[in-house]
This record gives sequence, C-alpha cells and structure tokens, in this order.
Amino acid sequence: MASSLSRFLFLIISTSAFSACKPAHTNNEIESAMRIYDYFLQKVDADSIASLFTMDGDLGKQAHGRAAIKNFFSQYKDIKVLSQKSTTLSIEIAGDAATQKGTYKQSDILPSGKDTLRVSGSFTTDWIWNQQTGWLIKSIEAKPDKQ
Repeated sequence: MASSLSRFLFLIISTSAFSACKPAHTNNEIESAMRIYDYFLQKVDADSIASLFTMDGDLGKQAHGRAAIKNFFSQYKDIKVLSQKSTTLSIEIAGDAATQKGTYKQSDILPSGKDTLRVSGSFTTDWIWNQQTGWLIKSIEAKPDKQ
C-alpha cells in the first residue's frame, strides 16, 4: 500500500512539475507572426489580415474588432503593394503576452497605376497568445515618418 501511494504521489508531483515547465515563448515566434502580417498586407487580403487580430483587436484608432478591421483594409483592395517590410527593434515577452516595437517600409502603386507611394514609420504591436491559433494582434499602432 505504501509503495502504491508513493508511486501515485510521485506521478502527481512529476506531472505537475512537467506541466508547469511549459516552454517559454521566443522572439522568433513574434517575428514569424509579424512576417505573416506583412505577407497579408502585401497581398491586401482583408479577411486574412483581420483573422490575425483578437476578436476585440485594435488597428490604432482606425478600427476596433475583426469586422471593422476587415472593412478598413477592404477599401484598399485596388492598391497594389509592391513591398511591405517590418523590422523589429525590440520584443518584450511576459507570459502569454508580448510587445513588439519596430519600423516599417511600404511601397504601393495607387489605383491610377501611375503614382507610386512610399511610406515608412514606426509601429508598436501588442500580441496575445491563443492556444488554438497562436499569436494574435491585440493592438497595433503605426506612426508614419514625417515626409
């Protein structure tokens, strides 16, 4: 009986210790999530961009929630994005949340087909880990450089 009890306690303690040792999140995870965001921005894929946000996510002050974010990006479907690049300056991870700061550069051809627009600036993205889908954007704030 004592032997069975000690094995049972050992299993409980080792299982608890193992589950408490969940691997910590890494900067590479955040970098990968941002590359996916950049990819969908370049494709101007409003549905996919919106799916990268939490249900109550914020796109700066322009849009709140996935439906509004999708509508916001849908109005740019006639713009051809030639390039979209984000560069990370810092990432801070605390449990299942992260804040990423960096810079971005984008080059677009406007609907007329004659004008090219180049924009750049800085961004701050707050990420939340979701067990089912991975990292989602809670909020993103972009500040364009003064031209």
